Amino acid sequence: MPTANANTGNGFAKAISYALQETKKYPEETRAKLLELNQVYGSSREMGKQMREVADERKTAQKPVLHVQINFHPDEKLSRAQAEQAIDSILKDIGIEKDNHQYVVVQHKDKAHDHYHVVANRIGMDGELLNDHRIKDRLQVACDKVEQLQQLRPTTGRTVVYDPSLKKGFRYVKTQKQQKEQKPVRDKNPAIMDTKNEIRIALTEVLSKEEVKNPEQLREALGKRGIDVQLSQNKNGISGVSFRKDEIAVKGSAAGYRWADISEALSENQAKSERLENVNPHRLKSSLAVHLEGQKEQSLFIKGDSKTPGIQVPKFESHSAGIRPEVKDPSAGLQPTKQEQQEVDFAKEYNPKAQGAIREIKAELEKGNTSLDVNSVMAKHGFKAEQDQFVYSSGGMQKGIPNNAFDHAVKGVKQQQQIFKGIESKYNDLMKKAPEKIGLLDKLSGKASEKEKANSNLEREKINAIKPEFKPRVYGLEERDFEVRPKFEQRQFEHNRQQEFKKSISPSKEQDQSKGLSR
Repeated sequence: MPTANANTGNGFAKAISYALQETKKYPEETRAKLLELNQVYGSSREMGKQMREVADERKTAQKPVLHVQINFHPDEKLSRAQAEQAIDSILKDIGIEKDNHQYVVVQHKDKAHDHYHVVANRIGMDGELLNDHRIKDRLQVACDKVEQLQQLRPTTGRTVVYDPSLKKGFRYVKTQKQQKEQKPVRDKNPAIMDTKNEIRIALTEVLSKEEVKNPEQLREALGKRGIDVQLSQNKNGISGVSFRKDEIAVKGSAAGYRWADISEALSENQAKSERLENVNPHRLKSSLAVHLEGQKEQSLFIKGDSKTPGIQVPKFESHSAGIRPEVKDPSAGLQPTKQEQQEVDFAKEYNPKAQGAIREIKAELEKGNTSLDVNSVMAKHGFKAEQDQFVYSSGGMQKGIPNNAFDHAVKGVKQQQQIFKGIESKYNDLMKKAPEKIGLLDKLSGKASEKEKANSNLEREKINAIKPEFKPRVYGLEERDFEVRPKFEQRQFEHNRQQEFKKSISPSKEQDQSKGLSR
């Protein structure tokens, strides 16, 4: 259920500082988390300065800062990969391109729901100004697109939605409030006028119910209110509609609803129903799970391309941050099957190995080492390079990590290196810059004071300049995205939850029984 809002301004550093919550003191678990830097680097002040240098190329732009807030429902706990995918899609749909715009993405954790702040430069590297015309409507479409493609919780009340079947890619919809605010039908005959208005009100109420998704359900719902529905058809299908109540016939248009309006409302209800059925908040996909999506599931494990017959390759198990069941002692409570126990044992051995490899690769990237030998690191932790993946084998089972799983992180550090080199070069040029010499002619001509002022400004600028230090941030290497989560964990979690539910209702039953005995 992503929703978004946006506003524009003029202070880059101030907006970035606000997004990073630099003036607020939060405990570690609720502190703002920097998710992505694109074509900027350093502190909020330094990033603001870098954005200002680009914005100054188009001085006529009075509000070059774009601040976008993106929110998700409290029940939607997206993985980092999912959040990045959603944010990238939304930004791209409103015209912010990675290779042309500077921006900062920050995750806020001070509320129950996941929400993100994006501070972007509306002036692109090409000098063009990002158009913010109808930005809120465009954000609605962009959010609705993410909602549909990632099968997230449906959002009600959008006035414009994503529709790939149309050439323009979106369509406007009437909200329930707008439908109810339609003007009452007027007629010279009071009985006819009352009937038309009664049909109009009934249609508004019935069409607002998501379970009414087709003409038959509409006919049934209105029939319960004593309204008969007549549909006119031609070779292309239904072409018109009329109603009858208390022996009074009324055309759809006379009641304020043409068939086109009704058909659109039914289609919208059908789409909402399908999207709601497909939503599973406890099975959100990570980027690595999507990478292996084409492979058919065989319990937690899938058949691999191993040369050894019968070997099983564990599939990446997607999970939300809201559900992280602990592996309990199999001897307590629910017992695993032989296959499930094998999966649990494999996970206990595999997860520390994968976590160790990811931590080591991440540590090297944080040092700026983009030429590290990933193959040797993975081999050190027991992974073998096979075709397009690193495979870990144990106890007749295997787990593969795609080779390109590290590409995004390495690319991000390389990009930061390029930005740093530009900043370092400017700093070195400043330090090498010598003050202007003031000669006798300068004193006679009056230019001496100008040069003295320039030299004073140069000296001040050198004193205030901070020597840049390269401390890259690594994105896209979350350890949990590489873990194996056996199905027995989920089965045990569901079992324990059912047991807790039974315990929670048992006291009330005992109280009811005791009350019955006392009577």
